Amino acid sequence: MKLIGLVLLSIIAVGATIEVRTSLGFSVANATVCVASQCVTTNATGHAEVAHTGPAEVYIDGILAWKTYATGHDIVTVTYLQSLEAKPLAISGKLVVKMVKLVNGTYVDLEIPFAENALARKLPVGNINYQLEVYILRIGDYILGKPVKVSTTLWEPKVDLTALGLVKMCQIKGIPPVTAITLNATHMGRDITAYLITGLNYTGVADTDIRLPNGSRYRLQFKLAEFCNKTLGVNATRLVIRAVDSFGAVRTDWTIAVAGGTYRGQAELWVLPGVVYTVTVDAGFTKKTITVTTRQPSEALIVEVENAYLLLEYQQPPKRVIIGNYTLAEAAPRRIELPPGNYTVIADIGGRNFTYTVTLKPGQALRLVVGQATVNTQTATNPIYIFASAVLVIAAYILLRGIPRRRQLTRGQSHS
Repeated sequence: MKLIGLVLLSIIAVGATIEVRTSLGFSVANATVCVASQCVTTNATGHAEVAHTGPAEVYIDGILAWKTYATGHDIVTVTYLQSLEAKPLAISGKLVVKMVKLVNGTYVDLEIPFAENALARKLPVGNINYQLEVYILRIGDYILGKPVKVSTTLWEPKVDLTALGLVKMCQIKGIPPVTAITLNATHMGRDITAYLITGLNYTGVADTDIRLPNGSRYRLQFKLAEFCNKTLGVNATRLVIRAVDSFGAVRTDWTIAVAGGTYRGQAELWVLPGVVYTVTVDAGFTKKTITVTTRQPSEALIVEVENAYLLLEYQQPPKRVIIGNYTLAEAAPRRIELPPGNYTVIADIGGRNFTYTVTLKPGQALRLVVGQATVNTQTATNPIYIFASAVLVIAAYILLRGIPRRRQLTRGQSHS
């Protein structure tokens, strides 16, 4: 009898330990472990001591999450579901967990609302794979006309909106002069991938490098659906403007003002065809303004500003030189750029004014010797003209010298 009693006591003393922890190794306290209809709660370290071995159920937050068999020291590992894997856009609605067993032994359909994929309460995930029903009420900020039901499981809580036909992927490749695309006030890159809710019309805005006549950048509104899986371009002209002088040189020291921008010597910009643009070249001594309207994808515009040079050679250092209304110099310049025309040059040398009248033609570099004349007026000409005039004067002088000599010889012959 004594032996039998010891055996019975040993059987009663046989129990098990069940440890509940997360996949990260953290202890789960206050979980309920039930073996042979006897339930105990895990302590702060996640351990629960049960009096018997056998089938065991683990309840977390009152929900059955794990079934096992208590044998001695058993470890139960759980995770938590806190959001749905909805793609490619976030969804809102309600989640129904079907036939959930509660710690009191009853079965219920547990309803959990969610917003932007996030559940209002987290769900323990163990080795019980509950069936889920996802009711989509909203995609992003768009409220659906009627809920869309999706069936899945606790182990795969995924919702693919593209596969359901609720969302369509739209890829657009922008080409110059497009720089970026803005969709729903979101500034995106030039090449975009957007997800469009079926049945909705989307308007995008393309930012460009195109300059309007007032200097602002041109923005194009377009319907996204019309450019899905296509390239997006804008009808524009690549305009090159060069400022040249009468000598054919591109003048990098001159400025070109067009469409709100200022360039040196050459301007290269995108413009809208068929639109009138004003171009102003500032050469310093004068300005030239023209208008241009482009038609082709690429055009070049040459703006010629007529100029000439007056090259001054001083016999003595002048106190000052006045050239028309363009130049007043205390330290007299040697080379002056002017627009073609007639000019009066006044040089103050030694308290005496020397006055010259010159005519400058486009592309001419005219040399004027200042201070060599004894008279106050001298007309400066091109060296070629001076040489030709000298030849004519010499020829006339020889002719005049020769005429009297021939007459004298004639008279001498008649006397003989």
